[in-house]
Amino acid sequence: MTIKIPPSEIVIRPPVEAYSVLVPVTGGCSWNKCEFCGTYKGMYGIIQDYAIRPLKDVLSDIDSFAEKNYHGYPVFLAGGNPTSAPTDYLVKIIKYVRIHLKNVPRISCYAKALDILRKSDEELKKLSDAGLDIVYMGLESGSSIILRLMKKGTNAASMIEAGHKILNAGIDLSLYILLGLGGKKYSQEHVKETARVLTEINPTIFRFRTLNILPGTPLWEKWKTEEFKLLSPLECLKEERDIIANLGENVTSEVYNDHISNYCSLESANIQEDREKFIATLNSYINDPRIQSLPRKNLTRM
Repeated sequence: MTIKIPPSEIVIRPPVEAYSVLVPVTGGCSWNKCEFCGTYKGMYGIIQDYAIRPLKDVLSDIDSFAEKNYHGYPVFLAGGNPTSAPTDYLVKIIKYVRIHLKNVPRISCYAKALDILRKSDEELKKLSDAGLDIVYMGLESGSSIILRLMKKGTNAASMIEAGHKILNAGIDLSLYILLGLGGKKYSQEHVKETARVLTEINPTIFRFRTLNILPGTPLWEKWKTEEFKLLSPLECLKEERDIIANLGENVTSEVYNDHISNYCSLESANIQEDREKFIATLNSYINDPRIQSLPRKNLTRM
């Protein structure tokens, strides 16, 4: 049975925010059309419509955390894309966190490129000055072809522009890359264009995820009819290796494989310095007979 839940209920957060104070700001996702995503469409047995919570409710939650002595923790402003909310509303929340929760090392949230492009440089600077440290944004692929097929609602040029706007405002940027998103047909396109866009942006961080097609998503039906063909674990590792190999020399990003969907756990504090070691390690996995015959995880929950 699928139930509808209010925006005060948190559905997902990044793995890196596992021990953070989670403050619900928005519910659902203002876009909610991506072919591969069912987060707010019943995938977890729930539906959550897009909504911006009343400011007084958000501030009350922060007061409650302060009363319970949740000081010294990172704070994650939850919801599919809180950056869709008005800037002044977000500034009030961020400043309130900084005042009422002591020694907060990081304030973060999810963001969509569409939200960022709708905000002026001055608005983004206001968020930075208030104390927003980092946003997590789904690039997924640098290919405009794949982004269009997956109904991401943006293209490579928009992703690059949004990335630059975030970084220029003084906010750190963590991008998600979805290995296998082009399927077998567009795998090389995915590799080449993703490396190009990462090179253009040079984000603070980028993180690999591996595509698992989840029941209830539009992509599930395309997979079942073989319109979309999934990559094997070996092919996903090759995509990751080739993306790293095709990065420009300017890219100094941190790189992580910090998700249950991945087939390796490699990380780097600076891929410019670690690129050759990173590639060599991936090659060792790719040449391992155990990896070559490894079955897909086929996760149905993320």
